Amino acid sequence: MAKFNFYLGAAASAWLLAILVIVSELISPFKTFLANVFTHHWIGKAVIVHLAFVVFGFLLQNKKSILNFSDEKAAWYSTIASLIAIFLFFVIEFVK
Repeated sequence: MAKFNFYLGAAASAWLLAILVIVSELISPFKTFLANVFTHHWIGKAVIVHLAFVVFGFLLQNKKSILNFSDEKAAWYSTIASLIAIFLFFVIEFVK
């Protein structure tokens, strides 16, 4: 049975989610594309992030650490950093 690295899959998908959120807000044709293909842009982001989670979980199955962080810490820090990036992006956009 193939191994699956849950933590690094989660880390990669967290960063991808932040990128997708920011790009879709800055480039409206991309947001429209997601909405047209998946019926709503958030559904599109969810499908893409889920696929990335699975793909990266399998691709990084034998990786044990990134930049001297354990897999668990990499996932935790990536999730928190992704949330902070999304939050700061919307704060900056709101203040403009």
